[in-house]
Amino acid sequence: MLGTFMKGAIVLGLALRAVAESTITTVYTDANTGIDFQRFYENTQISGGYSFGIALPEDPTTDFIGQLVVPLNSSTGWGGVSFGGAMLNTLLFVAWTDGDDIVTSFREATAYSTPAVYSGNVTASPITNGTFINSTHLSYTFVCSGCIVGPTTTFSASYSSYIFGYAVAGTNPTDPTDATSALSYHDQGYGEYTVELSNATSASYAAWASWATVSNTTTTGSGTNSTGSAGSSTSSNSTTVPATVTNSTYDVIVVGGGPSGIIAAERLAESGATVLLIERGSASTVQTGATDTLSWNDSLTKYDLPAAGSRLTKVSDVSEFCTDTASTAGCLLGGSSSVNALNFIHPQERDFDDGWPTGWKWNDVSDAADRLYERNPGTTLPSADGKHYDQAGFNVMSSFLTSNGWTQVDSIKEPNAKTKAFSQPAWSILNSKRAGPVRTYLPLVFDADNFTLKLNAKATQVIRTGGTITGVLVANDDRTSEIINIKTGGKVVLAAGALSTPRILWNSGIGMSDAIQTVQSGTSGVSLPNETDWISLPVGYNLKDHPQYVLTFNTKSNYTAYDWETIPDDPSTTDQNLYSTGSGILVQAAQRVHLWTSTNDTTDGATRFFQGTVSALSDGVITVKAFLTHGATSSGVLGITSTGSTEVVNSPWLNTDADRAAMTNFLQWLLDTSNSANSTMTYTGGNVNATPLLDTRITGDHWVGSAKMGEDDGREANGTSVVDLNTKVYGTDNLFVVDASIHPDLPTGNTQAIIMIVAEAAAAKIAAYTVTNTTTATTVVSSSPPYSNSTTSIISKVAAPTSAVSGTVSASASTTLFTVTKASATATAATAVSTSTASSSSSSSSSSGSDTSSTELIDLLIELLTKLLANKST
Repeated sequence: MLGTFMKGAIVLGLALRAVAESTITTVYTDANTGIDFQRFYENTQISGGYSFGIALPEDPTTDFIGQLVVPLNSSTGWGGVSFGGAMLNTLLFVAWTDGDDIVTSFREATAYSTPAVYSGNVTASPITNGTFINSTHLSYTFVCSGCIVGPTTTFSASYSSYIFGYAVAGTNPTDPTDATSALSYHDQGYGEYTVELSNATSASYAAWASWATVSNTTTTGSGTNSTGSAGSSTSSNSTTVPATVTNSTYDVIVVGGGPSGIIAAERLAESGATVLLIERGSASTVQTGATDTLSWNDSLTKYDLPAAGSRLTKVSDVSEFCTDTASTAGCLLGGSSSVNALNFIHPQERDFDDGWPTGWKWNDVSDAADRLYERNPGTTLPSADGKHYDQAGFNVMSSFLTSNGWTQVDSIKEPNAKTKAFSQPAWSILNSKRAGPVRTYLPLVFDADNFTLKLNAKATQVIRTGGTITGVLVANDDRTSEIINIKTGGKVVLAAGALSTPRILWNSGIGMSDAIQTVQSGTSGVSLPNETDWISLPVGYNLKDHPQYVLTFNTKSNYTAYDWETIPDDPSTTDQNLYSTGSGILVQAAQRVHLWTSTNDTTDGATRFFQGTVSALSDGVITVKAFLTHGATSSGVLGITSTGSTEVVNSPWLNTDADRAAMTNFLQWLLDTSNSANSTMTYTGGNVNATPLLDTRITGDHWVGSAKMGEDDGREANGTSVVDLNTKVYGTDNLFVVDASIHPDLPTGNTQAIIMIVAEAAAAKIAAYTVTNTTTATTVVSSSPPYSNSTTSIISKVAAPTSAVSGTVSASASTTLFTVTKASATATAATAVSTSTASSSSSSSSSSGSDTSSTELIDLLIELLTKLLANKST
């Protein structure tokens, strides 16, 4: 191993995208009560200051005294503490104000959605002298009875130290009068810290605890279900309002306006199909209809600015995140490609060759990758002046890695260099803005006659008769619902993401019976098909994600970090001026190094890869996010709650011995090497063993596999796959999936680039697929899709050097599109033939293989017209 290594109101996640800091509690004596606490205090991230203190008896059993102090935002906001560090499956305690009262609640989250009320027997009894509300803060001092539950819900009474977590929101829960109310997002800050429990004990504990009184404002673990809407702009999936049937029908309906959905919709529209793209969220760019622009640039939204990518969870409006998924997911146009941290790692060839089925190896998908990179290449040098900015973090880490035998590469030019290699970060940035399909694909069909975009509409299920899909049920933001149908021979394509596509399948009676029965008996309002029509497939199984570890290191060279708190609202004038030229720190994201290595020194002999993303967000401190990536053998299960949210049922992280050993060894190498005498940085936690760090794992938010693609039909004995090699759901005639849920394996890097490649390849297969009504079909075998040459000069068509990309490139202006004119209801067949002929002529020069199919269509139309006229004359 050493020989090899010498080489991510709405989703809640206490540790997601958090910067782990070297924070340890210290002794604090409260002036109001005289109680001696071990206290954590945070005022660098959280304006106004947050604190939590704990006091224990000399021989702890089940109780302790806590003091939670939360800053208020004009008398609103809430704060919380996790007694187990992470958010998931730990005991949480939160408090907020309701007028002159303090409302408290114990919670437990099984998914990264608003946590339910804790069902255990715990009580918080306030100590009056330490409980108050003033103009800036609330303070709640209490005896927490029954709160020491033990691992992993809380710490154990025997522990000398433990990791706690914190979270603060500037807005109230949905209903501040209700202790079970859904929580708003913790937009003011969140993170973890170490509590020195052994230093929190006192002989005076019993006297202090005797001051507590029972309070009516304190909730106990009653088991009440508090999950619900958290003020999201997205729709409920309730179908209690009778649905209307729309008059419009389409050749293809694509569900989900994230990266895979936009790519599939655009490519299918290019092929000549009439396409409806449904997105549950709102517009994300000015060109697509967004109006919430930056104060200093009215052509940009916060999603456009690369430097804001890592701070979108910190801004006041976080309605772009889904509230009903098992972890963080984007619910806006562009999906997660509009809200992620912009990492764009070109997959290495073995990312496909190792775990993907026949027809999906690198040689099979490389053309699709070329088509993607022609439009959305990514960059390691986004600044137009050819400079890298804010390089202190890069200098420290590159020196550290080089001295240990690592090699600098350009990861875009050398995607297969993934062992003892590091690179300037590769980002999805183009012309000084966040790239992604919203800017590099959508403008090409935005005004096309055969393309329709429907925003603020949540597809809840597909409508089907047996295996034939006829339409989609949609819940709109105005609480109306409608059924939108496809034409005979049409197709429905699911692209809602690995955490949401399974829900649509379950709601449609597709999946294992336990999940479908949860929907059947739940409160989401979904009306399922008859049980005899349920299709048994392992939806939700094979769930995979990169486990992530956040480590911080002190550097031996002092430097001042960039003031990220000014992003995106108030960057300096100098930075604004540089940005206007397409240059400067604002055109970069926050990462400063990407690094990779691998090992096969594990118990099973398999090669496993690791990725690190490095940033320098605090003065003199380097943050490394370390991931176990390709080659990991762990998997879990995604499920659904009675309210319709998805949840992680079985953890997908480090549940094999070989994965745990590999991750432990990599972390140990990183810790030991950084603590060597000649290292440019040292771990903030000192000389430690990596094994205990395994329990500090957080999600990488790189979810795949929940509707796995494969040749082994999941309806059969021992079958593991949900979709076939054409991405069609087994047991259906015309239902396809193109998002990360079909990926059978994890890539070496972040998932954005590989998601887009797979969507490109899937769109070609779907475009070539002919639907029949017998759950079988014929596929037109072709070396290239109908639009194979349409990548030419796409970037030049979409890009503008320093201004916003236009979102309204018309179909007629782009030579890369099939122009399909919508005939009026009174149009004659002859007019339709004429229009089709013109379309064929205008598109033939740019799309190989299109002439023959268009000519055949015209011949068929002429033949049909002749027969109709002959029949009419007789």
